[in-house]
Amino acid sequence: MIMFEENLFAQLSEAIWLLADNKWHRTLAAKKLEKSYRLDLAKIIAIAKGENTTSELLPEKKSNFFVVGEITPAGFPLILLDQDKNPHEFWGQVTFGKQATLLQITLQKASDNVNSLFGYLNDARESERKKIAKDLHDGIAQSIYSLMLETRGLKWITPEMQPEKLQAIDRHFAEVLEEVRDLAGELRPMSLDAFGLVPALEQFIARTEEMTGFEIDLTVTGEQASLSETVRTTLYRVVQEAVANAMKYAGVNQVQLTLTFQTFLTIEIVDYGRGFHLLQEKKGLGLMNMQERIYALNGSFSLVTEPNQGTKIKITVPLEHSAAAKN
Repeated sequence: MIMFEENLFAQLSEAIWLLADNKWHRTLAAKKLEKSYRLDLAKIIAIAKGENTTSELLPEKKSNFFVVGEITPAGFPLILLDQDKNPHEFWGQVTFGKQATLLQITLQKASDNVNSLFGYLNDARESERKKIAKDLHDGIAQSIYSLMLETRGLKWITPEMQPEKLQAIDRHFAEVLEEVRDLAGELRPMSLDAFGLVPALEQFIARTEEMTGFEIDLTVTGEQASLSETVRTTLYRVVQEAVANAMKYAGVNQVQLTLTFQTFLTIEIVDYGRGFHLLQEKKGLGLMNMQERIYALNGSFSLVTEPNQGTKIKITVPLEHSAAAKN
């Protein structure tokens, strides 16, 4: 039996939990934290031990917390969701003793960007901006510059050759226009606003299969409900990212994409590829980005994977009952 002064322990300024003799002892700061964030202490301890690393990416939404990055001796980053579903960064550390287990959770400093979800999201946005800038510079800008030179060169050719040259310039303009449309489609397909989520996904699938040969087997069941702009945009982006991950890492040439419209919209993205250990994969931060987006819709996100057993992502978001128009 562990002997210690309970009242003195409770007055410690940090949020600390002590598990001894199958009983949790808490500091006042720990009790205060639990009032703001519903913590599953047993789940945190299990994750720190390396258990349940191949089941779901995160605990169910009801737990209101999730782990970001790898578990190390120094601890692990936590994102805690408050009662309003707003995320806050913390740092967790578990110390295992022979007779007791100690858990400490501290607020992550804004300057500490290591394994930070918010830092990752900022990096992801900056990376996307760089990609767009590169596409504009290497593709469209170069094409326009080439057109400029071709147009200026008209004054140096004979009148007989000008019609043929103008036809070539016209074809080049058409190619540049197609480049602009392709880039705009990647940024935000027009069909997403004009026709809705399912037609936009069908267009995305057709373009992906044509350009890469990667097969996406789409199944849609239930009566398609009207979705807000925020919901359909978020779901489109998350599906895009999930498919991109499968193309890069699954080692197979096909995924199954299923949308089920009922009281909730359920989306499943399944591949039967190589799978992975969740907490050992740095790529998992991309998955955190997807989950954060779904949580913003008051939805749920889970991922089931094991090495050589494939990967299954399941997303559920509520639908508005009043919206019955087809999307």
